[in-house]
Amino acid sequence: MVEAAIALRVRALSRRFGGVAAIEALDLDVQAGETLGVIGPNGAGKSTLINLISGGCAADSGSIVLFGTDITGLRADARTRLGVGRTYQIPRPFARLTVYENLELAARHARRGVAPASAAPVQETIAERCRRILTRTGLDDVAGTTAGSLPLLRRKRLELARALALQPRLLLLDEIGAGLIERETRALIELIIDLQREIGTIVLIEHVMDVINACCQRTAVLASGRLLTVGATREVLADAQVAAVYLGTGERVPAGAGAPAPPSAPPSAPPAVLLSVRGAEVHYGGVRALRQVSLELRAGECVALLGANGAGKTTLARAISGAVPLAAGTIEFDGARISGLAAARVTALGIGHCMEGRKIFSSLSVEENLLLAVPPAAQRKAAERLQRAYAMFPALRQRRAHAGTAMSGGQQQMLAIARALMSEPRLVIFDEVSLGLAPIAVESLYESLARIRASGVAMLIVEQNIHRGLQLADRAYVLAHGEIRLSGTPQEIRDSRELRALYVGEDAATGATAPAG
Repeated sequence: MVEAAIALRVRALSRRFGGVAAIEALDLDVQAGETLGVIGPNGAGKSTLINLISGGCAADSGSIVLFGTDITGLRADARTRLGVGRTYQIPRPFARLTVYENLELAARHARRGVAPASAAPVQETIAERCRRILTRTGLDDVAGTTAGSLPLLRRKRLELARALALQPRLLLLDEIGAGLIERETRALIELIIDLQREIGTIVLIEHVMDVINACCQRTAVLASGRLLTVGATREVLADAQVAAVYLGTGERVPAGAGAPAPPSAPPSAPPAVLLSVRGAEVHYGGVRALRQVSLELRAGECVALLGANGAGKTTLARAISGAVPLAAGTIEFDGARISGLAAARVTALGIGHCMEGRKIFSSLSVEENLLLAVPPAAQRKAAERLQRAYAMFPALRQRRAHAGTAMSGGQQQMLAIARALMSEPRLVIFDEVSLGLAPIAVESLYESLARIRASGVAMLIVEQNIHRGLQLADRAYVLAHGEIRLSGTPQEIRDSRELRALYVGEDAATGATAPAG
């Protein structure tokens, strides 16, 4: 790659959070004038990479060079003035300001001392620039509307418009397609392709593979904070190693790990249905996150809920536990309707939820975090339940007086699992318990899940990683774009021809070409 043609050069870049390497010894070049896709499973380090480039967080080591200038030690505002613009995965407009005022504020912090982009007039006031960008992004009809009242697609467009107002030479787009329905995704793709003629260089982090296929000449794949491969988008998405990272099929399976205990005698009849979800829909503003989802789980059964990042897995888990309301459909537990009940009531009926992100109370000790989960009616049994938690996770006993967040990521996940068991639930939802952990910690946690399953507790394991999700499961469902697309036994899921397409995109599976450079 010719030196003068490199817009962004990253060398030996590393960033750790506690004991977890979010980015490790990463080397990556972005050519001037290209749109580079960056993909990878949940927790691969994609958003951390954008934060490091934009100045949202500092690197532990390594260097970042923008058009020949070392920006490694510069603050975010200095990088903005040098031409780095970015969007956020969750739009962050000033909710009480109008759309125009949001743009005007960004424009006043634009890159200095350079001519506007080639598609813009040579002499352009801030007001003219804002009006041009509003028209370009389809927001001119809502210029006077407060940003907080916009639906998701309009907020995404405003996020992009604010980045364009900075007059960037390098535009970083962080999962701008997340949460959009198919029609909105097509509109976004058209907008990005149109912008490629104006913005010199774009780095596009996405899990929506249709956007990657349509917009990116080259694509880089991250896995566990490291660069797995980079190359022409079509070739990368057709790579078996890339599919293995997404599906989790490249991991070593510990001997006997997760194997269900054989029953002492064949059951005379299948266990009763414990959880039944029928036609469930969840809406976030104008976005339909779940669409007519139906599934069931029987007493003592382990069911895996699988799907790529953004498929709707966590939304379904939260709907079952009462954290988000249904817009349509019903959820029943042990024959009684629970949709519409408060989360505390759902917990009292026997559903535990080990949430994504652990949600440990930092101001409480390990033991206080555990005791907080004991229902008021069971306080007399709190000490007994506490001892069972410590027996399952001895490391928690040793750190019982420490702050809940003053432990390693693996130990915090142990605490989250143990806390979910303190109410003695009949069903536990485990949401992405392996996220962001080292492989040895993940193996230990899944061994714990196998012991929980052997005790007779029913389990819904929410996982992006196919290998891990199927490790314990009797049956599995695969979500994509908020809909159930596959269901069956673990072997049926593994053998499905559709599985790879659901994770790395329909175009990759059929060999369609990526955009020309």
